[in-house]
Amino acid sequence: MQDFISLYRDFQKLLEKSNKILLLCHRRPDGDTLGAATALFEALQNMGKAPTMACVDTPTERFSFLPNIRKLVKEFDYKTFDLIIVSDAGAHYMTQYHEIYPGIFSGEHVPVSNIDHHASNDYFGTLNIVDPVAASATVILHRIFSFLKIKITPNIATALLAGIYNDTGSFMHSNTTQEVFEIAADLTRKGGKVYPISQNMFKTATPASLRLWGKALENMTVTKKGAAVSVLTLGDFDDSGADLEDSGGVIDLLNAVPGIRFSMLLTEDRKGFIKGSLRTQRDDVDLSAMAGTFGGGGHKKASGFTVKGRIEREMQWKIVSETGENVAEKLLSL
Repeated sequence: MQDFISLYRDFQKLLEKSNKILLLCHRRPDGDTLGAATALFEALQNMGKAPTMACVDTPTERFSFLPNIRKLVKEFDYKTFDLIIVSDAGAHYMTQYHEIYPGIFSGEHVPVSNIDHHASNDYFGTLNIVDPVAASATVILHRIFSFLKIKITPNIATALLAGIYNDTGSFMHSNTTQEVFEIAADLTRKGGKVYPISQNMFKTATPASLRLWGKALENMTVTKKGAAVSVLTLGDFDDSGADLEDSGGVIDLLNAVPGIRFSMLLTEDRKGFIKGSLRTQRDDVDLSAMAGTFGGGGHKKASGFTVKGRIEREMQWKIVSETGENVAEKLLSL
């Protein structure tokens, strides 16, 4: 079992001897990785540090309410920084920066602090603060801020609260523990604003995204083994006028089907990859193990993976990887 108090002290030591600090988000950023980065950005600025936030993908407009979100960059020289902090990345490849800057996570030039809550984390950091029991990376950050007595401003509170809202499905997922409610209460007391979070992240849908969701529901089938499965092809995105980010939320609709073992959404992108998203409400299904079969991972009840391949439309469920493997068939046999 990790000694988190010792890890928090080690993190404090890294902060004390660092000035230029790089804050990395994972690709296709969600509310947790962005909430963590923007919270850290303001906290570090208030400590007199010089932080920089970066992500390979531009966040969607629904996260525009987050403080300093427009200051995210895509490119940088990582060797000019004193410390790199990666939040909510279940593995080193989730940032995609290991491909752009080989050696960025080696620790040879710059120490790397890995703050995460995924069971599949590969402990790629120089310092790894990983707690799979935590509901979100922002929950872990709240613990760290409290331990280090870092002042939580209204902006920081809103950013941390956004991450918690994101990863608990607005307090509806099974990871919504007593600690989650206690932290949420503390953050609202400190000025965290719930309305812009709920309005932007959970109550906003463009006509294009609604058309895309309709196609996903039309494509859905429930297998004999009790899985609700759907696909979204490039043609579905083109027909609905939607972007890849508009598929967010579809998996939760599929997971609402009563009596299923789990739900799966397979989404085709324009780079030749298939992204698989998995969700379940059951305790006897381990989706992290399923996703791990394809090099992915995550949590027991919420996981994902990415494989190179294509969706063959004439055979709806034939999801063919570059090795010719039928991904959907293999997954559903687990």
